[in-house]
Amino acid sequence: MPISRLLFALIAFSLFLPASTAQPKPAATIVIAHAIVIDPGTSSVRKDQAVVISGDHIISVSDSATFHAPKNARVIDATGQYLIPGLWDMHVHSAFGDWFPGGRDIILPLFIANGVTGVRDMGGDLPVLSKWRSQIVHGQIVGPSMVISGPMLDGYLPDGKLRFPSSVPVTTPASAVAAVDQLKKQGVDFIKVQSVISHDAYLAAAAEAHKQGLPIVGHVPDKVRIKEVVEAGQKSIEHLMGIFEGCSTEEDKFIQGQGNLKLLLTTQDQPGCDSLIKLLAQNQTWQVPTLAWQRGGTFLDQRDLKHDPLDKYVPAYWREVTWKRFTDQMMPDLLKDPLALRQEYFTRNLQMVGSMHRAGVPFMAGTDAAPGVYIMPGFSLHDELANFVEAGFTPMESLQTATSNPAKFLGREATMGSIEAGKIADLVLLGANPLNNIRNTSKITAVIAHGRLFDRAALDHLLANVETAAKRKQE
Repeated sequence: MPISRLLFALIAFSLFLPASTAQPKPAATIVIAHAIVIDPGTSSVRKDQAVVISGDHIISVSDSATFHAPKNARVIDATGQYLIPGLWDMHVHSAFGDWFPGGRDIILPLFIANGVTGVRDMGGDLPVLSKWRSQIVHGQIVGPSMVISGPMLDGYLPDGKLRFPSSVPVTTPASAVAAVDQLKKQGVDFIKVQSVISHDAYLAAAAEAHKQGLPIVGHVPDKVRIKEVVEAGQKSIEHLMGIFEGCSTEEDKFIQGQGNLKLLLTTQDQPGCDSLIKLLAQNQTWQVPTLAWQRGGTFLDQRDLKHDPLDKYVPAYWREVTWKRFTDQMMPDLLKDPLALRQEYFTRNLQMVGSMHRAGVPFMAGTDAAPGVYIMPGFSLHDELANFVEAGFTPMESLQTATSNPAKFLGREATMGSIEAGKIADLVLLGANPLNNIRNTSKITAVIAHGRLFDRAALDHLLANVETAAKRKQE
């Protein structure tokens, strides 16, 4: 099985537990004065702007030179700083059985500390996620806005077990329809499919999801061709799954589980691939390539994880149990392929993303945090934005993958994704220009999440609390 399927068939999860600090209440009025506003929604840059926030919404955006702050407003002097919309990570797992204890106190605040004000949770424990979402909305805990799928649809492994917790077993078309109907009743935002679901069950799930008005997203299942997924109306494909197989003259072998990485890379048919990419563009099938984890997983044996600077935010259980288990499972197959072949594979991933982007295939940023080994919530999204630039996106286009593109995908362009009056006040203030260097998205001086201001001191306090929570989980 090629790495594109193997790595991500071995992934997709994350959980949470105890207490966390309540979010600060929205100030009556906040003014961000003299900011350079970078608006990916309109691909514009406006200097010396005054952005007024009341409650959880942006009230106005105007020139600072002619602006007069309302009485009793909290004014932030943003001279020389850059304001962007809040970032979205469109592939995370925040509550996943007992695999990632401490998620409420670690994963959720790490998103906010990194300017990630919204996430698409791609598989998790629905009661836990629903509770957290309510607590976040009411300012009781710190965390991002959430859209959630609840449990994933998947088939049984040969040993009769499900690969992941937070999964619904689907073995027949009838059981697929029943699972979708039940999740609809439970109030999920969309349906997520995993890799082991059968061909016929997948098609039945996709048809029922459309009938119920639910988007269906996720993997290209092992026994399903990417063209079938597109034709079934799947709204997003994760991890670049199916694309290299679909571009191969030996796609049948991969569907039968007989392929390997060398065969995958040596049987790519460019005319056929161009036709497939054109189909993806015509159908506007969104791609969430999770390149941060693709890179991390492809070169897992090359990484010095013992000295990762973010280790202080990692509970011992994640490191010594969950991530170790995945590392132990992945490493034998990973090492079957020489490093040079894996380097070529990742280079091809970047090239594929660039080719699809130029052809008009839409993209969103996602990371697979926290299941990806040391793919840290929040931090990894900045890596993903840099990966898009490496693949040929402009910095503005890269920003769009985490701002205006998620707004479009979610049908929320009226409320998010740009900096305009009437939009939800999810904003990130940066100390350096991300259009000069996309890595500057990590130089955060303040975050506003649903109108709640976290200045640099508050963000540092969040990080300190996360570090304490991680150590507490190790005791």
